[in-house]
Amino acid sequence: MKSLVSSADDADRNLHIVYMGSLPKHNYSPTSHHLSMLQQITNDNDATNHMVRSYYKSFNGFAAMITNQEREKLKKMEGVVSVFPSKSLKPQTTRSWDFMGFKESIQRNKTAESDVIIGVIDTGIWPESESFNDHGFGPIPKKWKGACKGGKNFRCNNKIIGARYYLKDQPSARDIIGHGTHTASVAAGNKVVGASFNGIAEGVARGGVPSARIAAYNVCNEEQGCRPDAILAAFDDAIADGVDLITISIGQPAQMTFDKDTIAIGSFHAMKKGILTINSTGNDGPNNATSSVSPWLFTVAATTMDRRNIDNVLLGNGLMPSGKSINGSASNSAEILSSAGFINNSAPIVAEFSSVGPNMQIREIMKPDVSAPGVEILAAYSPLAPPSPDKRDERSVKYNILSGTSMACPHVAGAAAYVKTFHPDWSPAAIKSSLMTTAKPMNGSELAEFSYGSGFLDPVRAINPGLVFDASKKDYVNLLCRIGYDTMEVRKISGDKSVCPSSSSHHHLPMAKDFNYPAIAAEIEPNKPFRINFTRTVTNVGFANSTYKAYIQQHSGINITVVPNILEFKSLKEKQSFVVHVDGGKFSDNSVVSSSLLWSDGTHSVDIFLTIQGFLVLFAYATLATCQFLSFVSMQGYMASTQGMLFIWKMVRPLHNGPIKVWGKFLTLVTLTENICHVHCLGGG
Repeated sequence: MKSLVSSADDADRNLHIVYMGSLPKHNYSPTSHHLSMLQQITNDNDATNHMVRSYYKSFNGFAAMITNQEREKLKKMEGVVSVFPSKSLKPQTTRSWDFMGFKESIQRNKTAESDVIIGVIDTGIWPESESFNDHGFGPIPKKWKGACKGGKNFRCNNKIIGARYYLKDQPSARDIIGHGTHTASVAAGNKVVGASFNGIAEGVARGGVPSARIAAYNVCNEEQGCRPDAILAAFDDAIADGVDLITISIGQPAQMTFDKDTIAIGSFHAMKKGILTINSTGNDGPNNATSSVSPWLFTVAATTMDRRNIDNVLLGNGLMPSGKSINGSASNSAEILSSAGFINNSAPIVAEFSSVGPNMQIREIMKPDVSAPGVEILAAYSPLAPPSPDKRDERSVKYNILSGTSMACPHVAGAAAYVKTFHPDWSPAAIKSSLMTTAKPMNGSELAEFSYGSGFLDPVRAINPGLVFDASKKDYVNLLCRIGYDTMEVRKISGDKSVCPSSSSHHHLPMAKDFNYPAIAAEIEPNKPFRINFTRTVTNVGFANSTYKAYIQQHSGINITVVPNILEFKSLKEKQSFVVHVDGGKFSDNSVVSSSLLWSDGTHSVDIFLTIQGFLVLFAYATLATCQFLSFVSMQGYMASTQGMLFIWKMVRPLHNGPIKVWGKFLTLVTLTENICHVHCLGGG
């Protein structure tokens, strides 16, 4: 009888907002207080079952599932300003994929999709989640060479076909943090009807390639974070296991030389085996640069969508403050719109937290590469992980709403897997090119070119790009040699017997600006007229007989010409080269000009983003820096780490003792001992 009463009681509960005004100035534990209030009105010692969330950062209040009678009791309690039903819209959780035009009904090659294996290097996975059941899945692909070594009580199936862990103090691939489960389900989660976060945003959850298989590699724990040695071991296993793609929503705290960057090294080995690695740009924006800058990595920025679920306070005068503390009383006519869906017509725009470029190690390689949804993404979650940053949060949820470039990264992984189902023989560079050159242009503010890459992801167009920019392991090795890595340093990255030519022969290698990247970027010395040329080669993957014409978006600060401006192809896989000439007047320091070149045959549109940058863009605010000399052959290069930020710059002139202008500040060399130089800022830097 008790269970029947409880069931009826739950059916009568609806989501309500309890607004309590501003936060008290004295010592106060809001979550505990809110739970205590719920316990009093529900006569339930375990009121956490009814709590949805606490508001404790900018104002005081909470959201809870309560009955009408309980609502009236709450209204009479001390400190309560108002209690009202939530005005929630219910957008489908598929919105991120739909927003990209990647609807459930699009053309799919389901047989090929079920043969694709995505390696997820993260915090593990929750195998019992409905997003990962194997109902309707056929046998494991024969190419799979991996194993299910997920630890005690961890079982794989025909959806999660492999699992491994690497930290001894957490001997399981089971996710207790939630991050890995979330990213895996965004990339390849099953279709789940009725998924929601405690009743909020109820709809249909699905990944980009729901029929694909998943291999999970747990390299993180709460105490140690994600250890580099574990990450490299996971790459090693994933490559040997036979994954087709790797998604890793993990990043270094700052840019590192490639021979010391675990993700750069692991992803290079993956690239050698035909495996594309997708990596998040990082959540240190908008002022700090991304640490994911390797040319062979696919670096992803995060954007908003056209619909969001937010918590806002709406005042009686119609104003909606954001992040402000509200002083409330019972008569000030304020209400909270909790988890309310609203239409955001300005989307997509880059999320403020998304780390930006430019690429401080190879300025001619633009980073990030592309943008994808990463704000308020609903996906599967570990029931053992708290659904909020508050570790006191004892709720257990199956799905959670998270934001970050970590959420954008698996969107691109799903899109890349989708492209691979139609083009299984394409190289990692070709798949990356197809997604970059078909991305939708984005508008942005000053320096936005370094935040969104080639644009906003468009997976449907990417399966038929017309032309692709390809690159091989040899091309990447030549690039490393050209920018100053020696043979021993390159071998630390490649793991093989790659050889750089002697210093006197470096000029025979293609310059970094001519690396066959699907975007064009260069840095020019300011206050001087310039002319710079870029060479690119495209491979025809569209129509056998086709003619492409070049269309240029001119900018007032530069003049762009293309030679030839018409490319004629007679067969598939035929290659053609062209040269882009860019002329300009005097650029001031820190100035940036962007434009684009479009190749079109009337059916396909191949969009190439172009950025010209006046010397150095970022700024140094430190008064003391220590830098490590990189011994570049073609230029002088330095690194400096100050106040937790990494600074890298290039000198136009050889090393000398005079002032050097860096990001608008003047640095002067103080001492040079072996490979270490010490510099300080002039002019109040």
